[in-house]
Amino acid sequence: MKVTAPLGNDAAANYPAPSSKAARATIAALLLCAVFGVARATLLSEPPAAEAAAVLIPTLSDEEREEQAAARALAERRQKMIDDCEQNFGTDCEREVDTELRAEGLLQWGVRVIHLRPPR
Repeated sequence: MKVTAPLGNDAAANYPAPSSKAARATIAALLLCAVFGVARATLLSEPPAAEAAAVLIPTLSDEEREEQAAARALAERRQKMIDDCEQNFGTDCEREVDTELRAEGLLQWGVRVIHLRPPR
């Protein structure tokens, strides 16, 4: 059986009738698209799970906190020493301060510093 399709002008084209297999395949494809569309829309509309969105912040041990506090205090002291040096018209203040802080660190660890001339 041939089906005629009406066109805008009076010309008609003959199309073969769709077979039942083609019709079933088309319906199955449309249903599959509809199911996946609904599933995707459901996923997009749901808020993210609280557990998946949670960011775990590691807790610091007391020793790590002390190390961070000591590093912060040293950085603040270094900056203050640099500012004092610059106010007193020092030159190359960062280098001088770093040298002084290294010398103090060596003294804390019991390292002996060799002086080239005796202190006055």
